[in-house]
Amino acid sequence: MPNTQSAKRQLRKSLRRRRRNELRKSAIRYWRHQLERLVEAGRLDEAREAFSQFQKAVDKAAQRRAIHPNRAARLKARMARRLNPA
Repeated sequence: MPNTQSAKRQLRKSLRRRRRNELRKSAIRYWRHQLERLVEAGRLDEAREAFSQFQKAVDKAAQRRAIHPNRAARLKARMARRLNPA
């Protein structure tokens, strides 16, 4: 438990940041699952739109450092491979 005023303030800030980061990460999970379902169902037009939303969520999270930029690149590359098999 924080004792000083500044420690209490830091705790509040870290809880706010944690909540924001969790929302960003859950958006990534949501769009990834949507994309996987659409690809498996063969609905590629809708999957491409979902991929756009997925990329947006991943880029936003990486920009805000909720996830590492290399992880963002890896996630996008894997999903692009699933969407457009070579």
